[in-house]
Amino acid sequence: MIRKYWRKSDLTDLQGASTIVYSTKSRMRDCQTKDFVETHKFQGVGENETGNIPLSFIINAAEEYILFEDFTENHNKTYFLIGSPTLGVEDLAYSLRVRVTTDSSETPLEYTIPLSQTRAFQLENVRRVTVQLNDLPISLQRRISFYLEQTFCISCSETGH
Repeated sequence: MIRKYWRKSDLTDLQGASTIVYSTKSRMRDCQTKDFVETHKFQGVGENETGNIPLSFIINAAEEYILFEDFTENHNKTYFLIGSPTLGVEDLAYSLRVRVTTDSSETPLEYTIPLSQTRAFQLENVRRVTVQLNDLPISLQRRISFYLEQTFCISCSETGH
């Protein structure tokens, strides 16, 4: 995991009024100027590789897998890539269902991605990302790749710690 820290007041694009976010929990989240912005990356590593290096997962057909879950109440912006390398022509008939739970909806957002493709998503206040293979015989499994980067607000105490 790579961590980058910024003091919110030091960033020119975050100057001015504080950011206000409303959640479905019917309360307001306010990222004040004294707060910090942090970015976490959920990624793999590779020799002589840089950038968005995905992690690989083997998943079984007909099972829903949780790839990411955020248990904090911090406002966030989340970017992720998800896909499955095609092993052969027979894989082109199958797809991957991606469900994303956010603060703004009671019902998860649902996307279908053919196994031969990779998709990128950028959403606000992501709480959970799950995947499931569609229409694949139950005895089979496939490899998927997943990269996630989440930038969020961290509150400070009144003493600045």
